[in-house]
Amino acid sequence: MNTRFITTDAELLPLKKDWDRLVACRPETDMPFYSWDWFYRSWLHFGKPKGQELSIVAVYEADRLIGILPLVRGQRKSSKFAYRIFSFCNTGMMPRNTMYTDSNQNQESVYRAAWNHLFDHRSLWDMLELANVPETSPFHRFVSEGEHRPGYALIQHRGFIAPFIELTNTLEDYFNSLSRKPRQDIRSRVRRFNESGSSRLVRFFENSDEMEEGLECLETIHANSWKETNGNPHHPQFYQEVVPILAKMKEVKIAVAFLDNVPISVWCALCKNGTYYACFTAYDMKYREYSPGIVLLNYQLEHLWKEGGKVFDFCATTYAYKEKYATGHQHHSTFQVFHLGLRSRLIYGAKTFLLPLVRRIMRKPADKDFIAKRRG
Repeated sequence: MNTRFITTDAELLPLKKDWDRLVACRPETDMPFYSWDWFYRSWLHFGKPKGQELSIVAVYEADRLIGILPLVRGQRKSSKFAYRIFSFCNTGMMPRNTMYTDSNQNQESVYRAAWNHLFDHRSLWDMLELANVPETSPFHRFVSEGEHRPGYALIQHRGFIAPFIELTNTLEDYFNSLSRKPRQDIRSRVRRFNESGSSRLVRFFENSDEMEEGLECLETIHANSWKETNGNPHHPQFYQEVVPILAKMKEVKIAVAFLDNVPISVWCALCKNGTYYACFTAYDMKYREYSPGIVLLNYQLEHLWKEGGKVFDFCATTYAYKEKYATGHQHHSTFQVFHLGLRSRLIYGAKTFLLPLVRRIMRKPADKDFIAKRRG
């Protein structure tokens, strides 16, 4: 096996076909937000403006691409101390991360080739941060349990906890399985919406020729939502570019609720193999009294059940209302990796000794997200 960094657009653009081939090779990576288009445009519109540079690790067997570790390089500051970091392109658009490998290859061998490449080039980084790796993925097991190479240290933190709904049995069975309060809550909100006396409509935009209108609704709702005022990650050009591409492959749906012909709430979901990933949600604050987000969730679940869907995945963001309606959770871990370089050792010491000491002195509770640390 041979490895190299992909650091420029000119090197990345020709990899689209092979990248998507690797993503589709294994069930744990066959998701729309792991696709080349989603990564590239996410980095282009969110990562690159923040100064992130491509540092993708590509693993080859002869001339055949057999592994991709989609990293970027940036700088992080702590007080007046700046350090270099390799990380996934965590721009708010990637709900989870992992490495992609060819199904005809031994996964651990490909993982190890990429890992060795990073340590052979450790002069380029002070910390490697692998955020929100699913606990069920083989890559998580490799990083957390694998015997790597001498002279490294690893800290493991709890990552996102992503709730999901299994679309089994019937919709009525699902609602009956909820506890009394959330079941009554969603039904009362839907009833209030339906009795509002206004013209009501829920539309599902699924075909390529409908997506332009669906995207216009998404932009209108986002502009009037709390996400706009809070500066949440969003870029109109990103959706305008990536959604039509996914629509051609039937991998995206936009659901919109209307009152008096005005779009008031939106759910944008990526879809693959019967799983629906809620990548974007928003509602118009002027219509908050109607609970438009919850109402649209109800109609979306009805729609997906009729289609024979398997799972509705809320993805990475955990809000209380999502917890109430979930039937299960996908757990993730974030790993921070260090080497023997002076700056890297200083960061590791600060995170494992200095910061916990300051917490104790200030009588603050210990970091609840901290899981373990290990040296090799």
